[in-house]
Amino acid sequence: MKTIADCGLRIAKSVSANPAEGRTFNIANFFQTVALFIQTIIVVALLLLPVAVSAEVPYAAVRKPVFAGSFYPADRNRLEKKIDGFLKEADTKSETIPSHIFGIVVPHAGYDYSGQVAAYAYNRIKGKDYKTVIIIGSSHRVPFKGISIYPSGAWETPLGKVPVDNKIAQILMESCKSIKAFPLAFEQEHSLEVQAPFLQKTLKSFKIVPLVTGSLSGEDYKNLSDALLKLLKQNPEDILVVASSDMSHFHSYNKAYQMDKLALKDIESLNIEKLSGNLYKGDCELCGEPGVITLMTIASQLNARAKTLYYANSGDVAKDKNRVVGYGAVAFMYPDKSDPSLSKQEQNTLLTIARKTLDEYISKRSVPQFDVKEGKLLEKRGVFVTLTKNHDLRGCIGYIVPVAPLYKAVIEMTVSASTKDPRFPPVSKWELKDINIEISALTPLKLISDPNNIEVGKHGLYITKGNYSGLLLPQVAVEHKWNREEFLRQTCTKAGLPQYAWEDKKTKIYTFTAQIFSEGQ
Repeated sequence: MKTIADCGLRIAKSVSANPAEGRTFNIANFFQTVALFIQTIIVVALLLLPVAVSAEVPYAAVRKPVFAGSFYPADRNRLEKKIDGFLKEADTKSETIPSHIFGIVVPHAGYDYSGQVAAYAYNRIKGKDYKTVIIIGSSHRVPFKGISIYPSGAWETPLGKVPVDNKIAQILMESCKSIKAFPLAFEQEHSLEVQAPFLQKTLKSFKIVPLVTGSLSGEDYKNLSDALLKLLKQNPEDILVVASSDMSHFHSYNKAYQMDKLALKDIESLNIEKLSGNLYKGDCELCGEPGVITLMTIASQLNARAKTLYYANSGDVAKDKNRVVGYGAVAFMYPDKSDPSLSKQEQNTLLTIARKTLDEYISKRSVPQFDVKEGKLLEKRGVFVTLTKNHDLRGCIGYIVPVAPLYKAVIEMTVSASTKDPRFPPVSKWELKDINIEISALTPLKLISDPNNIEVGKHGLYITKGNYSGLLLPQVAVEHKWNREEFLRQTCTKAGLPQYAWEDKKTKIYTFTAQIFSEGQ
């Protein structure tokens, strides 16, 4: 089973069973070898050329299963039982996702190794009314340039046939010039085939559009993401994009965990630049990188979110922990309009705004201009900007109530925290490299009558009485390990009131929550 725990990439080698064979010259063998060599060179050269679109390219009307019996059971009953078991296990541990999922990342190794991980993603889309599923896998056996599509027909598995959506396939070929017809890419490609049975067990009436990526240029990435983004905008709930990818390959259990944790962090934050850099340096690995990067690009454009659903590696199911393969399940979902929390992309945007503002204002005494279009960043919100230097507080000022669009409030509070906090001298340009920025985006204040409703670790406090008022952020109580009463006393002290003023009926106590994020998270 070792051959199917990884992504399946194998290079065929011709090895003689007899160590002495080939040492004596044989003219027939010589010409046969030369002919084979020339044929190989021609094939490889053709494959490395950009693939041309041709109406005469022979696609099978029905693609038969190639990996049934190796990557997954060939018997229908055994296959259904195995997938049902995976889904049942995932169902008992799954969290609710309130917003609509438009994309998932799933592994593609043998089901015994990665099926349980994949089930965590497929369980989240079970019973949904997707009309078309676009599956993106990377070529593991055939080298070529660009993106190959299976434009029509059907794919068969032990569970039946799945029709190809030739209408959507045609739209993609017309809108993305990087997509070509190249049937050889699909003949021995497992990364797409292993997804079909899971889809058949979780969705109702649907069609697929299989895509296999070869060597891609930056333009190819853009063309593909633009084409899929356009489709999703036109059909926001009808289309699901599946990126098929395993993670790290053949490292020790602990090293694989660290590498994959890094990749998942970059994916969740939609930080394409950081993920690409880590992949280039070998700090993490994704054999289905094109599909994952494409989903991240789309999510960034949609101001969407990514959430890791589950992670494991082959060492969790096999005895060998010295050479393991990593598997992750990730969901990409549209922003929940009822949820005030900021997406990772929005958090990164605000941190970038704060950093550029801090650097430019301290160095040049000017404030940079920003073109912000994200909806939630244009909403009026209370916000605090906290500066630390070597983990020590260096400035913290904010708006308690909403007075300005969030991104503008961050700009103003970054300037104020660095130059107007009366507890500290202004930040100097020599300190900039040592300053870390933390942002706390606040929810509206809520007046409470019962202090027992205060939850330490969740709520921040704002206490007022007469002309006195004071605020402490949620993280302050956690950092100092205060209980509820100590948190109330300290907030009263911050307001310039006696410590037990919170017990006075004339004192008003407000709670709020804060979404806290910082550089280096």
